[in-house]
Parts: sequence; structure tokens; C-alpha cells
Amino acid sequence: MKYPVMIVNEAKILQNALRVAELCRKSNIDVWGVTKGLSGDPRLAFIYRDAGFKGAADSRLANLEKLKDSGVPLPRQLMRIAMRTELAGVIRTADVSLQSEIDTIKALDELCVSEGMSHDVLLMMDMGDLREGFRPEETEDISRALRSLRAVRLKGVAANYACASGVLPSRKNMENLVRCRDRLAESLETELPAVSVGGTCCLKIIEDGDAPDGVNQLRICEGVILGTDTAFGRKIPYLDDGAITITAEIVECRYKPSVPDGDTGYQAFGEKPVFMDRGMRKRALLAIGRQDVNVGRITPVEHGVSIITASSDHLIVDVTDADSEKSPEEGHRPGGTISFKPLYPAVLACSTSEYVEKRFE
Repeated sequence: MKYPVMIVNEAKILQNALRVAELCRKSNIDVWGVTKGLSGDPRLAFIYRDAGFKGAADSRLANLEKLKDSGVPLPRQLMRIAMRTELAGVIRTADVSLQSEIDTIKALDELCVSEGMSHDVLLMMDMGDLREGFRPEETEDISRALRSLRAVRLKGVAANYACASGVLPSRKNMENLVRCRDRLAESLETELPAVSVGGTCCLKIIEDGDAPDGVNQLRICEGVILGTDTAFGRKIPYLDDGAITITAEIVECRYKPSVPDGDTGYQAFGEKPVFMDRGMRKRALLAIGRQDVNVGRITPVEHGVSIITASSDHLIVDVTDADSEKSPEEGHRPGGTISFKPLYPAVLACSTSEYVEKRFE
């Protein structure tokens, strides 16, 4: 096997997806599976399909193009607000996009007319997280500005939670989102069927039966592929958190002092490490680094292994306590491997790195 490698257990992800789909079905909520966590890998989208998800969503057009070229039989949603320079790709690749600028929507409409095409749009509303989206008080201005659309079809509203400022979903702010949809629909004299919410953190509201009527679409990735909910800092109890592991090969392993010898300054990433004198410790040097993974968001699977620090190409771990439980023949050595359980930022980085093998099992 080639290292470093990120191993994805398809069966565990499918089981998680089925459980999320069933939970949402009880609240009349359709699930759209986000694929960006694994860089738009079509294999993830096919798992979403098998679980009964209604669509696939991603923030990058290149990833949506992968899904399209691979024949994934799900409608495709572009989640990141479109750049004006990529609108031609939007109407060619995405069935629906999230938009938050009037001029961009009008330019999209003009392009659709000139190409003889149509395109669906969800209007992004800012429910307090202060990333993208119209403010609720702008609904009247929005409706006046968008009355003349000819080929862009408004299908509803959408919001993200806990993405930029950490604002959590609540019944109150979700009800406000539904009211925004209702006011826009009334002003535009049209139906806007979709109220879409984004983020694994929205699962908690659905679990508690507190999602308001009208919310009918969930965009999700983290909970399905990792069984975790970063916003609430929890392992989701009914989901498996062992579907993805990251494994790296040991290239050096020897005893060294736990405190550097000499004056220290800032290391290559502008950080000044602090060291505790623990005497001589057995340190394993792994062929994976910050260029490949978010080292602050991985946890060694093996008991007794701890992360010391990392450079761009190497991760240094302390294996003294782990090796103390092994025979000399079983101890860590060059050519051996160490595995880690990742959180979402680590998976995102590994899936993007061309130097990390991706293996679905």
C-alpha cells in the first residue's frame, strides 16, 4: 500500500447516511449530501444516492464536474456563491446554485437567456453567522429587484450555520428563515418551495423534534462521513465515528531529548513551540506533514502515542509509552505505520492533497 493513505469505509458511511436520511424523513426534510469533504469524489455521491439522498452539493465547480462526468444520478447544487467569471460553468454544471448578489443573479439570468437555458436558484439569507446572504430586512428590496427574471427560477431560501462566526441553529432563527421565504413568495406572487439549511449542527434541532414546519432541506457532510458535530463539540451517538482513518509510514524512530539543544526561535510556520523536559523519549518521524493534513485535528488511534509537532513534510510523535507495552519485535520502527482518527478539517486537507492516497474499502 502507498503511504500516507486516507482509508474510507464505505459501509460505515452508508450506514450513517441511511440513519440521517431516516431521521430527516420523519420531519419531512430532504437530505442533500455535501461531497466537498472528500473533494467531490463520485464514490461518496453514489453512497448518498444509495441512502436515498435527494441531491449532491459542493462548493467547487470542478467537483460538480466530476460528479457530472461520472454519471452520478443526482441533481447537483453549487453551494459557494458564484464568481462572475464562472457563471457559464454554473449553468453548464449545476442544476441549482446558492446566490446572494442581485447583480450576479441578473447576470446569470442574462446568460441563461442567451444560451437558451434555465437555472434554479436558492437565495442565501444571513441568519446571524455573518458570512454570505441577504439580511432578513432586505426581503422587500430583493423581491423588487428580481421581478424581471426570465430564465432563472427562484426556488426558495437557504442559510448556513456555524460556518464563519459559530452561530448555532435554533428554532427561532430557523423560523425567521421560513418567514423570509413566506414574505418573498408573497411579494413575488410565486411559490418558493425550498427552505434549505446547511451544516451537521442542524441535526441536533431535527433530533430534538424542534425544526419548524417549512424547513424541508438539509445539506450535510461531516456527520455522515465522520459521525461528529464540530459546532456542538459532540460525537453523534447514533452515528459511527470510525469511517475514515489516516495512516502514515514511519521513516525514523529513535530516542532523543524532549527539549531542543540550543536557543530556539520561531519554526517554519511562524510558531514558537514550548517544550516540557521529560527526559529521553522515543520519537517516531512520519512521512506526512502540514502540507497534507491539519495536524491539530487528528488523534492517534493507538493508545500511548502522542503528537509532538510537525513541519511541512513530517509529523513527529512520541511512541515511548506505546512501545513500553510492546515486545521489542512489536515496537515502532521504520517501515511500520501509525494511524489517526481525523476530524473534518483534517479530512478536508487530506482529500485535497495530491500526496495522500485515497482508498475506499
